[in-house]
Amino acid sequence: MIELASKDQLSAFELPYPASIQLALDRVVLTGLTHGGPTPTGVPELLAWCRRPGLAGWPLELPGTLLTADARLIHPAVREPTRTCAELASHGPQSVTEQEAEALLTGLADICGTVERFMACRDFLIQRPVILRFDPMELLQPARAQTWNLVKGLYGPLPTRFAADELVHCCTGCGLLAKPVTKEGPWCEGGCPSEGREFVMSHEPRLSRALPLSLRLLLALPGRIEQAVRARFRERPRLIPLGLGVHRVNHPDGTPRVFQVHDREQPGLAALRAAETATRLGEPLSIVVPDGPAYLGYRRRFELALPTDAQVQIVSASEFTAPGPARARRNHA
Repeated sequence: MIELASKDQLSAFELPYPASIQLALDRVVLTGLTHGGPTPTGVPELLAWCRRPGLAGWPLELPGTLLTADARLIHPAVREPTRTCAELASHGPQSVTEQEAEALLTGLADICGTVERFMACRDFLIQRPVILRFDPMELLQPARAQTWNLVKGLYGPLPTRFAADELVHCCTGCGLLAKPVTKEGPWCEGGCPSEGREFVMSHEPRLSRALPLSLRLLLALPGRIEQAVRARFRERPRLIPLGLGVHRVNHPDGTPRVFQVHDREQPGLAALRAAETATRLGEPLSIVVPDGPAYLGYRRRFELALPTDAQVQIVSASEFTAPGPARARRNHA
C-alpha cells in the first residue's frame, strides 16, 4: 500500500497489476490456502480487507498483539494509507517506511557536512513538509538560499489525487496534506482533531511541492512537537544524527537526558523501534509523546510491548519539560 501510494499513475489498477501488489496478493492467498484461512478473490477484495478495522483475521504473521483493535491499512473515506500502515511497513526485516526516511536524512547529513547545517536543514523540512505555493525567488533569499539548495532534492510534485477542482489543501495543525471534504468529514495526514483545525489551500496544485510520505509522517509530524520541546530548555539540545534524530540535553533537574519525540498511532510498534534506537545508542533513551487524553492508554500499551531489557522510558511532552524530575513510568535501564 505504501509503494502504491508513492506512485501517481492512473493505470495502477489496470492489468497486469503492479508487481508489488500482485506479490502481496499471491502471498496472502498462498498463506490462506496453506493454513486453511480466508483468502481474497483478487486485488479489489484485498484492498477491501485493508480498509476494514482489525488485522487479527488476516492469514499472515502480523504482530497482532502489538496492534490496536481498530488498526487498518487504508483509510476508508480517503483511500490513503493510514499512519498504522506506514508504521507497520517500518517493522521487521523487510521494513520500508522508516528506513527510507532514515536513509534520506543520512544522505542529507552527508552533504551538509556539519551538524549545525544539518540541524538547519532538518528544521526547514519539519516546518515545511508541504510547500503549497512554490516560489523559487522566496526560497532563494539570502537567509534561506543555502538551506534550500541542500534540501530541494527531497521535494517532489504532489500526487494528482490530492487535487480536487484544481485545489490542494494543507492542514494548519500538522502541516501535512489534507482533504476537507470526504464521506466522514475533513481529513488530514496527521490525524488532527477537528476542533479548531483549519485548512489552507492553493489554486495552483502543479506548483505545490511535498516531501515523501515517510518524511512527512515520521519527521515532520513529530517534529512540530520536538521543536516545542526543544524551545522549553534554556540550553539548546544537541542533535545526535542517528536515525530520525535523537537529542541530548542537560535537564533543569540537573540530569543529562537523551530523548526522541514520537507521534505514532501504534504504541507497540513504537516501543520496539524505541528499543532498537536505545540499543544503537548504548544508553537510556526517553521517548517523548504528545500530551492529550489518549496518553495514559498509549503509555500502558507502549510499556507492555517493551522488551524486558530495553533502556527506554516514555513520558509526555509536559512531563519531560517540567522543571522537576520527570515521573518515572517504566524504565528498564
